[in-house]
Amino acid sequence: MSFLDTLKGSLFGEQKPDPSASTKRKGADLRSTRRVPQRMRSGSVWSDKLIAPRNVLVKDMSLGGARVEIIGDAIKPALLMDGLVLYLDSEKHEIKCRVAWARGPQIGLQFLGRPGPPSRTYKTA
Repeated sequence: MSFLDTLKGSLFGEQKPDPSASTKRKGADLRSTRRVPQRMRSGSVWSDKLIAPRNVLVKDMSLGGARVEIIGDAIKPALLMDGLVLYLDSEKHEIKCRVAWARGPQIGLQFLGRPGPPSRTYKTA
């Protein structure tokens, strides 16, 4: 089972049919997906402009993106402009992302592709 299938299963697990679903449009955009409370995951973010990967906690995740909190000092916004790679320790996958928003140590990431094997080695804290 792939990481994407696991994520879909946790977000769209066994659900009862919604009687008002017929009025909703088919294939609703990703912003309307139901978020399920989940345990926080550890990971790392990395870009070409960063000297070393920075450890993060993944606070919230959906099919379209994630909200992460940087452990330690915040990253300068100029270093985030060209996109990031999010590496998830538990799944041993990385996902290319772009920064949707940043507020202090928290960053909203939008996934730009599918999860794949890591392209570099990451040290876990």
